[in-house]
This record gives sequence, structure tokens and C-alpha cells, in this order.
Amino acid sequence: MENKKNQEENIDFINLILMLNQNALISLGEIPRFVGGKKNVNLPLARQTINMIKAIQEKTKNNLTPGESKLFFRILGDLQKKYVTLAGLDKPGPVKSQSVKNALEETLSKLSNEDLEKILFELKKQKDEGNK
Repeated sequence: MENKKNQEENIDFINLILMLNQNALISLGEIPRFVGGKKNVNLPLARQTINMIKAIQEKTKNNLTPGESKLFFRILGDLQKKYVTLAGLDKPGPVKSQSVKNALEETLSKLSNEDLEKILFELKKQKDEGNK
């Protein structure tokens, strides 16, 4: 009986993360809103939702199963990549706007060393795959 309860809680937890992911994708204009079926971009709401997912990841860090950790890594990586692209933070060259630079520095400062290592690993992996 206890095992069944844990499985149900695990499914509820994963569904929560998937729901937040879907909300972030809606805010990024990746999928249409439920009402009217229109795709609209709302970067502040997308950023807020991504930060909520990140906060849940941080608060549950030592209690996650390997599958849940992988889910967080993939979802956050995908959402952050899409957000950076839409916000224009992926453009080469110097950051011209001080507010954009400050926002980027603030975002990077919130990442743990482990998260930064994962991001750097994924970027290196993508670069190596692109060079093949």
C-alpha cells in the first residue's frame, strides 16, 4: 500500500513539472494557448515559470530519483535555451544594454556550480557534434 502511495506521489510530482513546462512553452510561443489557439510570447511570464521549475529542483535536489533529475535537466535546458534565443541573449558580440548584461549576470549567479558544469558539458557536447 505504501509503495502505491509513493508511486502516485511521484506521478503527481512529475505531472506538476510537466504542467509548468507546458505553461513555459505557452509563454515562449512554442505551443498555442488553450483559449483561441493563438501563440503569444510573454518572456517575463516564461522567465517566472522557468525560475519556479528551477526553485522546485533546488528544493528537492537530494530527494530526486535519477529519472526526475534527468527530467529537470532536460526541461530546464530546453526552456532556458529557448528563452535565451527569444530574448536575443544568444547574439554574438558584446552585450550592449547594461540591463540585459545585469540580468544575464544575475541569472548566472543563481545557477549552482553543478548546473553550470552541466550547461558547459552540454555546450561542449553540442559544439563537438557540430564539428563532426
